[in-house]
Amino acid sequence: FRTPLVSFLYERGWRQGFASAGFPGIEKEYDLVMDFFQGTKEQTVIDLSCGSGLMVRRLAKSRRFGRVIAVDYSESMLQEVLRRAAEEACPEFDVVRADVARMPFRDASVDAVHSGAALHCWPSVQDGLRQVHRVLRPGGKFFATTFLWGMSSDLVGLGINLSGPGRRNYRFFNVEELEWLMRSAGFAQVEVERLNRCAIIRCSK
Repeated sequence: FRTPLVSFLYERGWRQGFASAGFPGIEKEYDLVMDFFQGTKEQTVIDLSCGSGLMVRRLAKSRRFGRVIAVDYSESMLQEVLRRAAEEACPEFDVVRADVARMPFRDASVDAVHSGAALHCWPSVQDGLRQVHRVLRPGGKFFATTFLWGMSSDLVGLGINLSGPGRRNYRFFNVEELEWLMRSAGFAQVEVERLNRCAIIRCSK
């Protein structure tokens, strides 16, 4: 996801194609996120692996949170985030380039984390989830969507999303594995909902 072409295409049909796997679509996912987070002006929320900024722009526009942070490892995705935010005259939010396994935030400093259609791309899911748990305050919430087994690799763009000379590796899950991963990361409350080949994950610390 670090190539400009991938970043350019992400909101131009690629992400929308995930609907065939059962993903709720960005507007419905935003509604689910807001219902789960119950944001207030005192809260800090992170959109982790934010991609081109589909969710973070909506979180910022809601003006329901005290601080909104977009986090991604891809420089080209973050450039797309900034471009689209400026194009839409979006309220200000912070942009941070970071690896999910080494997030530059203090322990227990964040109230909520969203990660949409991303866990299957993380090089180390376990390390990333431990970081999410670490930065969340007690009672903090994590909302994520990802692919379940049975998904064609063509849909997530393995043919176009090249990393060096070889193809990028994606990791798909089953519901029981996701529940185990969340609890192993330390989450006290875990719910994994299946929608066709999409998992909707709600966790509380």
